Amino acid sequence: MNPDSSSGKSRAGRPRDSSVDDRVLSATRELLMELGWEELSMRGVAARAGVGRGTIDRRWSSKAELVLHSILGATPDLEPFDGTDPNGWVRWVATGSRELFAKPEVRAAVPGLISTFTRNEDLRRQLWQSFSGPPAELFSAGSSRDAADDAVLDARALIAMAAGASLFLSIIATEDDTDSVHLRIEELLLRAIDQKPRYRAE
Repeated sequence: MNPDSSSGKSRAGRPRDSSVDDRVLSATRELLMELGWEELSMRGVAARAGVGRGTIDRRWSSKAELVLHSILGATPDLEPFDGTDPNGWVRWVATGSRELFAKPEVRAAVPGLISTFTRNEDLRRQLWQSFSGPPAELFSAGSSRDAADDAVLDARALIAMAAGASLFLSIIATEDDTDSVHLRIEELLLRAIDQKPRYRAE
């Protein structure tokens, strides 16, 4: 997610100091793990990062937006998908989802973010579009024009299943948050796409 574009705050002038962003985002992650979502504040982040509160307000419009940027980055990392076939794409979606929800700062943020999304439809929609759209386009890139829409739908469903399973295991079914269960989820997702001829390896 791009904090400037999502908040509509575009300013001319000197280039933004990326080191400030790095300090603020690092401080946000640290305080999430130390204090949790409820006690995390923009003022506290500013103090930890050694910047003014106004510096944060100019970059992020809300605590939720700041937290999302700190745990997910500005844009999805597509490098792991480079050169992969559909099976490789599925494996990385499954692995990446597990790695994401295993991070302590993400676990600390999830309850507050879910509550925020019920009240902020724009932020929820932007998150899903930003982090599902580009991988889905890569998944469908090799499809014919007629099959492209169906491939995008498959990709979005696969992302939802992999991420949803990892979230559920990390928060609710923690006894089953194991290598064997995650491997079985990956196998089931791979089996699902193998049933469609166009995804099978030649």
